[in-house]
Amino acid sequence: MKAKGKPFTKNRTFLYVTMVLSVLLLLAGCETGSSVQNNPSGSLNPITVKEDLVLAVGKMDGGQFDPKKGWGMTQIRLTHSSLLTIDSDLNFIGDLAKSYKISEDALAWTFPLRDDAKFSNGEQVTAEDVKFTYEMLKKDGIKFDLSFVKTIEVGAGNTVVITLNEPRSTFVSQLTEIGIVPKAHYNDNYSKNPISSGPYKVVQYNDGQQIIMESNPYWYGKKPQFKKLTFLLLAEDASLAAAKAGQADIVYVPPTFANQKVNGMTLRTYESIDSRGIMLPTQPGGGKGMTNGKEVNSGNDVTSDLAIRKALNIGLDRQKLLDVALDGHGQKAYCLCDNMPWFNEKTVVKDGDIQAANKILASGGWIDTNKDGILEKNGRKAEFDMYFSSSDQLRSDLSLAVADQAIKFGIKINTIGVTWDEIYLKGKTAAVAWGGGRHHPHQLYSMNSSQRMNKGIDNMSNYHNPKVDEYLNKALTASSQEEANTYWKLAQWDGETGFSGIGDAPIVWLLRVDHLYLANEKLNLGKQPVHTHGHEWALFGNITEWTWSN
Repeated sequence: MKAKGKPFTKNRTFLYVTMVLSVLLLLAGCETGSSVQNNPSGSLNPITVKEDLVLAVGKMDGGQFDPKKGWGMTQIRLTHSSLLTIDSDLNFIGDLAKSYKISEDALAWTFPLRDDAKFSNGEQVTAEDVKFTYEMLKKDGIKFDLSFVKTIEVGAGNTVVITLNEPRSTFVSQLTEIGIVPKAHYNDNYSKNPISSGPYKVVQYNDGQQIIMESNPYWYGKKPQFKKLTFLLLAEDASLAAAKAGQADIVYVPPTFANQKVNGMTLRTYESIDSRGIMLPTQPGGGKGMTNGKEVNSGNDVTSDLAIRKALNIGLDRQKLLDVALDGHGQKAYCLCDNMPWFNEKTVVKDGDIQAANKILASGGWIDTNKDGILEKNGRKAEFDMYFSSSDQLRSDLSLAVADQAIKFGIKINTIGVTWDEIYLKGKTAAVAWGGGRHHPHQLYSMNSSQRMNKGIDNMSNYHNPKVDEYLNKALTASSQEEANTYWKLAQWDGETGFSGIGDAPIVWLLRVDHLYLANEKLNLGKQPVHTHGHEWALFGNITEWTWSN
């Protein structure tokens, strides 16, 4: 259906509060708890230590705890351990691995594992479990591309040695994103009883309603203060209602709700590299492709015209989009990696330039022959559909704002809110409100390399540029980060071509989103790194540092 903005009215607030309270009464284990400790000061008043948190940060149960199904990247820190992790300063450090060593030719990676790591069932995490996990994901090849891995071997002293076919500059990032599963207990039903080695274990999952986690008694790291986490899988409106009803300790709020006042809660704002833009099919209509293993239609006769994509990149006013869709809570974006070491600053353009956009379109043969405000070329109107997740207020607001601006230079965009399942089926034939952004550059490859066409949801635009492929492959196989960054930048723009907005623009990046949460004023969330894509999980990387102050 065509989407329109929905104001947060008093009636809707009452409806959502009623729903939230009903859910809380029906679902088991949602009551917050505390324990009483002796007061070391000698006072007769005991100290109450809060041990439970109730959180409503979005629909964050995708992948259902299984790395093969996509439970990885930013999600794993609560429940799973990985070989490496990233600290608050974005340094790669050991997690399951006590350390790591890379051979001079960058092909052999050696990981001595810590001896005190155990799964939530009390069994030790071994090198065999690591070997099993990586081999399983390599064979699957959908959620994690490990095709460059040659062998995974178990060495002496609980050590893992991974040998690559060629150097891979982004491998270090995958080492932080792959959650290790137990070889002895992993099967197709793993999601129903996930056994993991992170600080928390899943004890209850009600599909689409809630996830309950309890602290893992065998966790080898710093013990978290909070022994129980209840995640309410609510839409954004309902999450805010839960906060107003006093039934949640942390809720995610979209920018349009950021000025809402809730007693006892304060707004927490975190800068991110979580970018939003428009994914645009680069091939003509009538094609076929694959998305997540399913055959789908692909191509669009309007967006495949380069003039359309370049005009959007330069004609859309990012500051106005920021003000309208994000209420100022974010920054402009020109790539997936703005301000990161691999960002090419030459891709920054003067945007909001309707005159320049008109010139690009006219040069491309797009003319408004019947004066109806919509350009035409060879009898085809400059009109196409744009899908966005109907459960995402931010993408809805951004999509509507983009459409309002684009019509001013003759491009009509029909915004349609659907589920992600529908987007994955139809997304290769229309524009999509897309997102991404991580602490590493691998998504530059997965979103723009022709080698990732028809793999999972990678390269949804079916973009193919041989020169860009050459740069991306050189970046991937570089033996140092400095060398890799040179090629990442060239892939964006080398002065003549690239995948950035001033080049082929398969994705027109527009904004970087600040992550906004309402949190209980007594809750200290520790030192947060720059957040990655996905507000649902970016907050929890340092969960063991969280504290409650009475």
